[in-house]
Amino acid sequence: MIQETYIDFSFPHLQWPAHVNLVYPFVAPEQLPRAQQQIREYLAENLDQETPINIALAQAGAFIQKNNMNVYLTDHGGEDVDSPLVSLRTIVLRALGQGPARSTAHLTVGQTQGNPLISQSFLLRKARLLPDMRFRVGTLAILIRERTTGTLSTDHMRLYGTIDIGAPSDIWRPHSSDYWVKTPNSNLPTLQSDSDGGQQEIISDDHEVLAEPALCFDPTENKWSAYTDGDKGQNGIRELTVSSYNVLVDTEYPPDHDRDPLIVSTILSNSAEADVLVLQEVSDDFLSYLLRNSPDFMQIAQRYPFVSHGPPCQNDLGPLPSLRNVVILSRYPFSWHSVSFHRKHKSALIAQFNGVATSSSVESEGLVVAGVHLTAGLSDGSVATKKSQMGTLTRYLERHYKRESWVVAGDFNLVTSTYTIDLSVKNQSISSETVSTLSAIEDEIREAGLSDAWSVARVEGVDQTSATESGDLFEGEEGATFDPQNNRLAAGTTTTSHDRPQRYDRILFKPQESLRIVHFNHFGVPEMIDGEQVVASDHYGVRARIQSTDAAVSNDVNKDLSSKQLIIEHRRAAGVLADTTSLHSVLETHGMFPNEKQAGEWRDAFASLQNVLLGTSEDSNQAQPDIPLVIVPVGSYALGVWTADSDIDCLCIGTISSKTFFKLARQRLSKAESQGIRILRKVEASTGTMLELSVNEILMDLQYCPAPQVVERWHEFRNIPASDPIFNLSVLSLRKLKPYRDLLYIQRTLPSLPAFRLAYRCIKLWAVQRGIYSAKFGFLGGVHITLMLSWVCKKLGHDYGSVTAADIVTSFFHHYAHFDWTNDIVYDAIYHKKRPRYYRSTREPMVVLGYHAPNSNIAHTATVPGLKLLVKAFRNAEQQLCEPGITWETFFGAPSAPRQELNIPHGVADFLHAYNNFIKIDMQFWGRTLAKGKSLVGWVESRCISLVIDIHKAIPNSEVQIWPARFADSDSKDVDDGKDYQGCYLIGLSKAEKTASAASAEEKQVAKQALDKVLDRFLTQLRTDEKNFDPNISWIDASLVRSSEVRDLQLDDREWGIYATELDSDSDDEEDIIDEDTEDADDTKPQRAIPQRPKPTSKPLSSTKLRPASDVLNRLRWDPSLDPSDYIIGYEDRFLGAKETGLEKWKTEQTDEEFIPQHRILYFKRKGGEDGRGDIVWERATRIDKIFGSGLGNGD
Repeated sequence: MIQETYIDFSFPHLQWPAHVNLVYPFVAPEQLPRAQQQIREYLAENLDQETPINIALAQAGAFIQKNNMNVYLTDHGGEDVDSPLVSLRTIVLRALGQGPARSTAHLTVGQTQGNPLISQSFLLRKARLLPDMRFRVGTLAILIRERTTGTLSTDHMRLYGTIDIGAPSDIWRPHSSDYWVKTPNSNLPTLQSDSDGGQQEIISDDHEVLAEPALCFDPTENKWSAYTDGDKGQNGIRELTVSSYNVLVDTEYPPDHDRDPLIVSTILSNSAEADVLVLQEVSDDFLSYLLRNSPDFMQIAQRYPFVSHGPPCQNDLGPLPSLRNVVILSRYPFSWHSVSFHRKHKSALIAQFNGVATSSSVESEGLVVAGVHLTAGLSDGSVATKKSQMGTLTRYLERHYKRESWVVAGDFNLVTSTYTIDLSVKNQSISSETVSTLSAIEDEIREAGLSDAWSVARVEGVDQTSATESGDLFEGEEGATFDPQNNRLAAGTTTTSHDRPQRYDRILFKPQESLRIVHFNHFGVPEMIDGEQVVASDHYGVRARIQSTDAAVSNDVNKDLSSKQLIIEHRRAAGVLADTTSLHSVLETHGMFPNEKQAGEWRDAFASLQNVLLGTSEDSNQAQPDIPLVIVPVGSYALGVWTADSDIDCLCIGTISSKTFFKLARQRLSKAESQGIRILRKVEASTGTMLELSVNEILMDLQYCPAPQVVERWHEFRNIPASDPIFNLSVLSLRKLKPYRDLLYIQRTLPSLPAFRLAYRCIKLWAVQRGIYSAKFGFLGGVHITLMLSWVCKKLGHDYGSVTAADIVTSFFHHYAHFDWTNDIVYDAIYHKKRPRYYRSTREPMVVLGYHAPNSNIAHTATVPGLKLLVKAFRNAEQQLCEPGITWETFFGAPSAPRQELNIPHGVADFLHAYNNFIKIDMQFWGRTLAKGKSLVGWVESRCISLVIDIHKAIPNSEVQIWPARFADSDSKDVDDGKDYQGCYLIGLSKAEKTASAASAEEKQVAKQALDKVLDRFLTQLRTDEKNFDPNISWIDASLVRSSEVRDLQLDDREWGIYATELDSDSDDEEDIIDEDTEDADDTKPQRAIPQRPKPTSKPLSSTKLRPASDVLNRLRWDPSLDPSDYIIGYEDRFLGAKETGLEKWKTEQTDEEFIPQHRILYFKRKGGEDGRGDIVWERATRIDKIFGSGLGNGD
């Protein structure tokens, strides 16, 4: 212990070890043999060999020498003549013919440089904590100073000889003359150049390190002592909780104890309870308080009976090696040793728990836990030092614990906020090479096989960290453990973070195929007590619960996650593309970020709608609405990726029926017209009713979900598991809730919401510019991008840790450019665990699945020609981002249009120049009813996708692209009376790129005839639809035109008919939708029916309501214990009567050609049965329900 303290705090420790100097050198080297002989002879005559010389160094002192203060230990006698050291010195001097001289024989334990008062007091206090050093003198050593040769030349002391003065048992013999000091060429740590940055790093020899046993608290002796009973009973441990906490050393001296009780209380809190606790910045005083002087120290000893370091105040233990120390406390016994870094007072603590978290298929002695506290600061030097330290640790672990599972926990001091890093580069605080070094550290961590517990827990949905609102965060600030904005202690200690949150504290783990994270949380977060913030440290603690499973079982569980089609390669953005600031700036130039004014207007608009529907106002004192309702935003606005041209999707959840809600909503919204609220249109679809609104000229879509039990438990809705009975709702209600439930899951599991938002805006802008952003035309929509991108973000976060938005974008394009759309589906394998049971039809070239039931294909409108365009665009984007010197400005182009005289964006101009032929779909309306005109435009628009499909079928070797926006010529755009409309849609036609040869004249003629037939059939269908087309007030045409005929067209950006007040329905089959809605709706208050004479039935009627067919269908389709292929649906065909079909072939989308309304379902039956005809499990006529037990149940 004396030697350790000497090495840590003494500058010449590499020159000579700790020693007691009796006589300072004054004899010439050539006279040493004579002097040695004189001393030996004199001592033999004047010293009693039988009387032992016992020394006790138990008193600390200090003296000033030049600019340094030396701290030492001496015996209690000091300069007294009775002191054994003074007596021995006097005899030696007399042997050399010298008289006695005043001197304090001492053992130097440390030095302070520059003579600072605080360092002096600190070091002297540490020396006083050293245990008494008692020994018997048997040999005197004679040293000579020599200077080594070579590049590392330095002074060192070599052993010249010895003089025996004690009994034979006390005599010491060196192994060699070089024993005293190991030269730099022997076993001392050597300096090695780091290949990346030239940073000097100490590399220790690969020799066996002697591990120390943990200290264990002995309640009988009331002290901590070495544990020697082995590791009995640890082999069955398969779950381990590891916590890490930086407790903050305020000052060196005098120590501040004000926070000590609060830190102990935090460590003992339920949120911090662990099996292994790794503490950083532990001082002598705090450890003494924690393990001895605290009123709660017995609770600490009971929870953590094993520690790496005991309380320094215990007489036989001594102080910690430095001011800021790493200490490990544990519920289980362990052995430990330290691994030194090149910087003094910096080392890692390595603890091994024999038998803990071992796998039967992997040869392992037990879990290894490494506690670290890397160098702080954001500078070129400090970052290079961190890289050196992390490399030293991982290489050491790989050499010594190759087959063991690792956990590395502590304060890594790695700046994670991209805002901080970018600002530091801008201010020239760090170089661009240092930014690369930070990335290189993360790469080394991953290459060592270490995963970030927080990242894994985050994407797997088991993270429960409290975080700042995501809207206030930049990339790399999610999951922060050092937050100057919300922690007053952090605000007082921050030096390089620019007050931005940083995720300094981490728990890394190397699973060796047998470890997985099942929970992660923060502890020690600030609390407000009596209006004042109370917090124990400037860092938050982190805790991870880790489970150990058999490697074979683990591989089987994760085989889907690691399968080839689910591997997402981490593609780094090259060159200037890696600059997040540049990407943000380009997106801002293109208007992808709403400004503060727009954000306020959108926020006020949503609040206005909320107040009107709830029947409240900002001025009223009414706390609760008169009808229990909840209104939440969904979609891009709720996810924080909206732009100025986005609308707000609103979902209202209530206790009343859909019919009652929309009747009430229309009344209240109509009365609020003076507040800028207008009802634009009522839309009926297969998913139910929707109102299109305008609130202060901001477009909104309002939908409703009847779910009384959800409203009742709304305060806990975010944390309700999917298996809860609260979700035993009708299919219609589940469909309405699905977007909000999926939204919550995405927000909760994304590794970095700011990085996701930036990447989303980047991909959306790219898609908009290329005319492939529109779900209704079979391209990408907001939900498509959200689901596809979130999977990329989560998989990269799970496998690689923190990833920037630029890397996410490049990885996104690479992944989907090479995705097998024909055989694979896009889904979140972390959520679904295994491939979802989805039966795709031949009309679904692209499948993108969400999360919660009912699971449906988000990309059901995708078409074969549309998918070909998407894949082509993905590959072009991937290639473009790999070009040397590419910038984000080049990738997106200038926001101004190349044809400024026509105000056409460059994407539209490229589209008009890319094709020689176009299908032009003209529309004209001159009626008086604006709603009718708007309905006509929407109806024609909805039929365009079928025309694209038919054209591709008729001409398979063609490339067909519809631009997802209307066009108009300049003359028609000048019409401003608001009632007449004239515009068109354009579909580009060209030969596919892979066509081998040019088409002959005959082939062209055949293609032209096929195209004419498609257009004729399309126009016939439109013009004969009496419900949507009136030839007296409208006109429709579709024709093949040359590119020269459309190049003068402009985008039609008019909001024509936007303020239509008529509420005409746009339903294609309103009767069927009403029937289905009536069947699925949850009416909490039954309506009084007109009494009717009951019809005679073969079975008695039951008072129990029969569950609707939609509930049974949903249960059979999504219950994992049931197989849909085992069931048959019997239904009533309008023309053929009763028919049967397999349940897996049943279509629920109204846009599907095979769609059949659910009120025509007669029965469900299971295949087989005693007579081979199948067993009825649900039947409407007999009211049998063997699925839920409603109606007559089994029919008995």
